Amino acid sequence: MIDLVRNRVVGWAAVLFLGATAACLAAAFGTRLHLSRSVQPRSGEIRLDILEAPVSIAYDEWAIPRISARSEKDLFRAQGFVHASERLWQLELFQRSAQGRLAELFGEPALEVDRLLRALDLQGATERELAGVDPRSLELLQAYADGVNARVASWRGPLPPEFLVLGIEPQPWSPAASVSIVRLMAMDLTTWTRDLGYLAQLARLDEAHRELMRPWHPASDPVITQIPLDGPLRARGTLGIRMSFAPIRRGAGPTAIGEFDRLGLLTETGLNASNSWALAPERTAGGHALLAGDTHLGLRAPSTWYLNALRVVEPEANELEASATSGERPSALAGLSIPGTPGVVIGMNGHVAWTFTNGGVDDADFVIETVSEDGRSYLEGEEWLEFRERREVIAVRGGSSEEIVVRSTERGPIITDVLPAGGLVLSLAWTGLEPAGPIAAILGMNRARNAEELLAAAEGFFSPHQNLLFATTEGRIGFRLVGGMPARDGGAGALDFAGGGGWSGHVPADSMPYLVDPPSGYLVTANNLQSPDSYGKIAVDYPIPDRARRIDQVVSRAEGWGIQDMAQLQIDTRSLWAERYLHRAVAAARRAGADRLAARLAEWDLTVEPESLGAAPYYAWLYRYRSLLVADELGENGRLPGFAFLRLMEDGREIGGQAVLWADDVATDEVETVALLEELAVQAALPLIDEPWGRVSLERSAHPLGSVPLLDRLLGFNVGPYPARGGPYTVRPVHRASWTALDSTSWIYPRTNGSGPSQRFVARMAPHDPTGYFKLPTGQSGNPLDRHYRDMAAGWALPELIELSPGPWEKEPTSVLRLLPTGF
Repeated sequence: MIDLVRNRVVGWAAVLFLGATAACLAAAFGTRLHLSRSVQPRSGEIRLDILEAPVSIAYDEWAIPRISARSEKDLFRAQGFVHASERLWQLELFQRSAQGRLAELFGEPALEVDRLLRALDLQGATERELAGVDPRSLELLQAYADGVNARVASWRGPLPPEFLVLGIEPQPWSPAASVSIVRLMAMDLTTWTRDLGYLAQLARLDEAHRELMRPWHPASDPVITQIPLDGPLRARGTLGIRMSFAPIRRGAGPTAIGEFDRLGLLTETGLNASNSWALAPERTAGGHALLAGDTHLGLRAPSTWYLNALRVVEPEANELEASATSGERPSALAGLSIPGTPGVVIGMNGHVAWTFTNGGVDDADFVIETVSEDGRSYLEGEEWLEFRERREVIAVRGGSSEEIVVRSTERGPIITDVLPAGGLVLSLAWTGLEPAGPIAAILGMNRARNAEELLAAAEGFFSPHQNLLFATTEGRIGFRLVGGMPARDGGAGALDFAGGGGWSGHVPADSMPYLVDPPSGYLVTANNLQSPDSYGKIAVDYPIPDRARRIDQVVSRAEGWGIQDMAQLQIDTRSLWAERYLHRAVAAARRAGADRLAARLAEWDLTVEPESLGAAPYYAWLYRYRSLLVADELGENGRLPGFAFLRLMEDGREIGGQAVLWADDVATDEVETVALLEELAVQAALPLIDEPWGRVSLERSAHPLGSVPLLDRLLGFNVGPYPARGGPYTVRPVHRASWTALDSTSWIYPRTNGSGPSQRFVARMAPHDPTGYFKLPTGQSGNPLDRHYRDMAAGWALPELIELSPGPWEKEPTSVLRLLPTGF
């Protein structure tokens, strides 16, 4: 009887469990089915009262739109409409980020980010920029905003899943929202947040160890302007600091931005690293210029970029050079736009193609302020001035609001109120807070008909600082560093403290490094040194140069190249970073008695492909060795600049060199040597002898809500992970912040990386048929329930690209959406 009862209870429980499971599955299915209606149609007709004439939007099999309109304003209205259709959540996230309102969405984990954003007042900087924008650009910004708002007003079905999950409605769009997005990118690109973290580390070091933090640049780095270096370059001062460390309390230094931005909300927008190169006609198969570019960002889902082609046409003609009936200069563009901003940021028109890499410019200074006892005033010369104070209320999801008081000087905000610096009071002077910005410059570049017009428009590209590379249908190639460069008496430095007074102005745009039509017939930029004179004036903290070295090594031999050659180099994974030091890893393994590991490393061909054997144990050895070398001085949470690591490796076992000094742990009685630490690092590599790179190194394009496993399983927010192709400093890189940080995740595998190439672009500038080729790591759509959310991911590791050109589209479209004026 007992068994019978037990069996019945178990049976009832099983029935109840299965019923509950079925109910949950049905609810999940019903939720997905309902939310799938949030994907907006890409065919049919929609009437809008904002249009002056009909607009045609033709989509291909990748959901890339070709937008044709009869005026530039209608063109940008339609672009805003399409961006909102595909990326409404992304627009919302960008706008709330710039406003410092992320804690409203994500709660307490985003509170410190909001504090920083409110202190910087990106919205105030945006309003100052808008006040100086020319009337024509302002009209186009408003036209774009009208298109976004028209899409929201005419939305069909439920809003995208993120709005349902978070219980929010989209905010109205405005020109200010568009301008503020570029401010966010400048925020991610600037180095001053990292530099504050270095300041705390320097306080821990004695004078002998601080020498390593003195910027050093190898002679092996190819220079963008192709002026050879006579030898290594050095900067005065330790990381550019010209001040006493006396006020800094040990162990009480500032926090690096990544340590409080737990959701990675500020580390996914800027062009942190990138590659680009151009070939003159004499080096190509077709006798016309070629251009390639891939920007390296945080890998986000949806992608930072949105592909589109934009054309102004006459109602009775579709020729590329047709004049618009309004008398405006005709537009014919193709390329990468940023949802939330009009036009094309990276791409081409019928005359020129352009791309960017981060210029690495030192764009900020800190001023040590002398503050009155009551904290209300600061000393300016011999006069006490009152701080400007601004009160900000930050709403926190699931909690109460917080009010902060932001103090500012004439130079900028007191940044140490939100990022403490060991007792110092520092105001921040940063070009990202100045009124000038790049929106008008980008719109001008979109209209450029030749190299001269492109460069003239780019002079207004104030922030963020970029290496501009271009090619034209006339066969010209060129480079210029663009952005507002502070004019200082003391020069640049990764940390550049002024004693007061701020800047004397800006370096004239026409005196920035440039090179047009080089005799070599090629140009390369990969965040490397612009010119020998740039070092110490523009910047000092350039990355390890092996991406630039590898690209230069290959393109300097280019003959008869075509699109496939350019695309193949973009995914090149040969590691010059490993080529430098692989022999040391092999020797260390042999000394440690790990002969099988030594053999595996010696057999490695130095390519970092998913199937490569040898890459994983080499990088594990390298970064474990680095940790053993410097963690006792800098701590496990410390960070080591790339130039410092390179110098340690170049020193080798040189007596009196920095490597020998740092190898010894002063806390022990023994004298640790470089050779000993190399051998100890072998232990980290041993478990990876037989592991292919693609099994231990993965990439993922992450969504903020994808960190909730249940949501990710139900709605598929994240794209990936998938096996990584490339490694540190290969042309096709796998970027990882902890390759600078010293924590153990730098050398423990497996791991999932969240940054790398965010797009690939190649342009063939044939005079009568300029053609572009592109690809994204995810897809066009921002809706995870749309098949175009991730459809490009399957072929992302392959060299094949998708054609997208500014000229007339001859293929049959997959679908066509027509936007019609009301009453048409």
